[in-house]
This record gives sequence, structure tokens and C-alpha cells, in this order.
Amino acid sequence: MGTDRDTVRSYDTVAADYAAEAAAMPEWVATEIDVFVTELGGSGRVLEIGSGGGRDALELEKRGISVRRTDISKGFVELLRENGFEADLLDPLIEDLADPQRPGMPYDGIWACACLIHVAREDFGTVLGKLAKATRTGGQLHASVREGDGEDVSTHGSPAAPRRYVETYWRESALRSALTDAGWIVSEVRRCVGKPHDRWLSVRASRA
Repeated sequence: MGTDRDTVRSYDTVAADYAAEAAAMPEWVATEIDVFVTELGGSGRVLEIGSGGGRDALELEKRGISVRRTDISKGFVELLRENGFEADLLDPLIEDLADPQRPGMPYDGIWACACLIHVAREDFGTVLGKLAKATRTGGQLHASVREGDGEDVSTHGSPAAPRRYVETYWRESALRSALTDAGWIVSEVRRCVGKPHDRWLSVRASRA
């Protein structure tokens, strides 16, 4: 299970277009970066899940954070490398999350913005647990998922270049339970709105 293969292929196919579309920083994400960096004390090593086109990593690095860029999509990893960044192809459900640059040392934080929506519900706790194990005690987590019930298959693009994304929706109580069970202490879950009808639950948590 984990991330739907069609979803990964969709990102592989349109990585450059998607990165261009997502280049502008939404206000709610900028706010979450501010809080995340403050909680880290303005320094530290962070594992980014779902780096995409690299927008968030650049902003984190401007604030003094060291970022390991990773993505499950080969298209995004290749795009990041073409732009001069180190990036790793990584599936957080099945692969080792240890930092190759710092063997044996846990991360100070995890940044997973708007990417865990593609993790199947039955695998979500496993991924959260692996992220916790890779993070030092007191380390920070930002994760954001779509608010709602069930799951959805959304289609975008054109007939020549269709995009198909499987997305899992969450309610706050179930999300908090999954995080707590996986070893995180939730400090806040904020409701954020992107585009109209684009509702997010944005998690601020620390490693128990």
C-alpha cells in the first residue's frame, strides 16, 4: 500500500510543471515555517519528506536549517538534482530514514508539508512511527494533511498528460490519536485554508 503507484507516476510525469505551479509560498505554509524554525532554535538538521520542487527547503535553509531533501517521485528528485541540490529517492514506508551524512545521529526535525495525504490510512501510523524513531527526543514535526472523511481520487491535467492522485482525508481526533500512538506529543493542530475548499490540518508536534 503506502503511496499509490499512479500518484507517484503522475508526479514523475509533471514534476517541472507542478514545481512551477507550487512555487509561490502559501501564507499558511510560511507561518508554519516560522514556528518550526523558532521551535528548532534557528538551527538543526531536518529530514524533508516530499520535497517536490524544493520551495520549502530553500526557505528553511535561508533561516539556518540544514535540510535533507527527499521525495518518493523520481521526477522530483531528478529535477532537484538538475537544479544543483542533493536529493534522495525515498519511500518513508519501506526504506531506512537514517541520514547518510550523519550516520547514527537522529534528525532535529521532520518537515512533511502536504505530502502525507498520499499515504494510505492503514500505513499512516507506520510512517509516523518511523519518522519518530529517526528524530531525537524533543525534535520537531510539521505535517499537514487534508481535512475531511474517507479518501478521494482527484484527476488533473489534460487528456494528453493526465494526473491521478489518491488522497486520504483526516479528522483532528483521529489524526491526534495516530500521532500520539506513533510517539509524538502534539502541541497544536491548526485548521488552514489554501485555495477555496482546500482545507488542511497542520500539525505542530515534538518527539516524545
